[in-house]
Amino acid sequence: MAQYIRSKDNQKIKHAIKLSRDAGARRRENRFFVSSSKAVSDLMARGFTASEVFATHDGLDKLDARALEGRLFEIAGPVADKLSDSKTDDGVWAVFEMPERDRSPDMTCDRILVLVDVQDPNNVGAVMRTAMALGYTQVLLSEGCADVYSPKVIRTSMTASVRLATHRISDIYRMTGKLEEEGYSTVATCLRDSEELGKWRPDGKVAIYIGNEGNGLSDELIDMCRVRLKIPMKGDIDSLNAGVSRRIVMWELRS
Repeated sequence: MAQYIRSKDNQKIKHAIKLSRDAGARRRENRFFVSSSKAVSDLMARGFTASEVFATHDGLDKLDARALEGRLFEIAGPVADKLSDSKTDDGVWAVFEMPERDRSPDMTCDRILVLVDVQDPNNVGAVMRTAMALGYTQVLLSEGCADVYSPKVIRTSMTASVRLATHRISDIYRMTGKLEEEGYSTVATCLRDSEELGKWRPDGKVAIYIGNEGNGLSDELIDMCRVRLKIPMKGDIDSLNAGVSRRIVMWELRS
């Protein structure tokens, strides 16, 4: 039986909203906020623990109430409006516990993605979704990247952002040196002094660097990377949409 919440000032609702908006609160509490019945059901099926699940009257039909005994709350319409941040919300939201992660990246996997100052949540989510589809298992993110536990990143990634092994890196330059020491070919995607994608073939482990939407990778970081690659283009086209470019590189360099 779902408990009923009619007030927007309910402490559980206030807490859920804080988690949806505040990355610092998410990290301090090791909890995150998710919207949509599909995302909630998907994460629960994969072993994630939901501490609270909120649903409208219609949203309750999309959930297994017995499996959520003591954690399920039916919410009034005004409360649902308070929780919702998207026109596509379907009346189900939840607070989940973050999974335990290894403190350090796994330096044995064949491919690592390194995102540097990718600030747009939708872009981070799209990269994560592509990464999971292509078999990547680990993503490193600089401090300037959007939070992988933000609702927008989770929604765009189809929950891939919280299922992949991710690590926030405080010093991306130091990490680049560490990756080189561990035998990775560090690959910068850039135009300056670059080989054409497809002509260079990886021999061993690879770390693929993807830069900021507007500025790309810094010159210092490009200089540190062992390999520089660009996408060959014909005609008078000299650039592609950043999202398209990332998918092409990730596809070409997948394991």
